[in-house]
Amino acid sequence: MTGRRGDGETGRKSPDRPVAPSPSPPVSPSPRLPFSCSLISDIPVANLTEDEAVVAIDKMISEGGSHYAAVVNAAKIVAATRDDRLKQVLLEADMVTADGMSVVWASRLLGQPLKQRVTGIDLFERLIGHAARRGWSVYFLGARDESVRGTVERFKSEHPALKVAGYHNGFFAASETVAIAEAIWESAADLLFVAMGSPAQEKWIASQLARTGVRFALGVGGSFDHISGLAVRAPQWMQRAGLEWLYRFAHEPLRLWKRYLIGNLAFVWLIAKQLASRSRLR
Repeated sequence: MTGRRGDGETGRKSPDRPVAPSPSPPVSPSPRLPFSCSLISDIPVANLTEDEAVVAIDKMISEGGSHYAAVVNAAKIVAATRDDRLKQVLLEADMVTADGMSVVWASRLLGQPLKQRVTGIDLFERLIGHAARRGWSVYFLGARDESVRGTVERFKSEHPALKVAGYHNGFFAASETVAIAEAIWESAADLLFVAMGSPAQEKWIASQLARTGVRFALGVGGSFDHISGLAVRAPQWMQRAGLEWLYRFAHEPLRLWKRYLIGNLAFVWLIAKQLASRSRLR
C-alpha cells in the first residue's frame, strides 16, 4: 500500500529534491564522515551514542539530499569480506553503527572503543518518535503484510502525529523494484525504513535511494516483526549483557546455528588478523 500525494499543500515541496525520478547510478562515495569511527575489519563504525546518532541523522536530513545508514553485527562484517558489493555499500554509507555487542567488544580489543551499541531496532524506534515531532513523513518497506501493517498501526497509536507516507510488504519480484521505488517517490516520504534482511536491504537501499527521493533510509532487518508483536525480543537484561544473539539462537537453532557459531568464529579470526597486522606495523 502506498500513500500517493498530489500537488498543492500535501505535495512534494522540498527544493532540494530533484524534479523527477531518474535512473539510480552506482552509489557515490560519501563525504568525510563528520564523527570519529572505529575501523572493524576495514568497516568504519561510528563512535556515537544512540542520542548522538539521532542528532547526526537529524543534521543529515535537515541539510538536504539523500542519505542512508546501516548497522553491522559480526555476521554482516564477515559477509562483507566475501561480498564486494555489500562492503562497498557499507563503506559508502553516511553512517554505520554497531548492531551487535561483538562489534563493540572487538572495538575495545583493537584499542578503538565504541561508546555504545546502537542497534537497528532501537535507532528505528527513536527515529520514528523524532519524525513525529519534526513533522517528517515515513515509509515502511519489507516483511509480511501483517508485519508491516502491524508496525504502522503500533507506531500510529504511539505517535498520533506521525505522518505515514505509505507502506509495502517485502515480497515482490525484482521486476517490480522500479515501480515500488517510484511509488515511494510519489508518496513524498522523507524517511524510509527497509526490513528485508541483510544484505538484500542494504543493496536495495543503495541502488534505489536516488529513485525513491527520500532524505534518509535505514535497513532495519527483522524489526517489523518485533514492533508488530509477531516476534518477541530478548529481555532487557540479555540485551544489556550482549546476549541477545543467544536468545535468538535458543529460539531458532536450526536457522541460526551457522550464523552464530561458524560466523562468530570467522569474526574472531578477522579481528585476530587485524590485531596481528597492527602489531607488525609497530
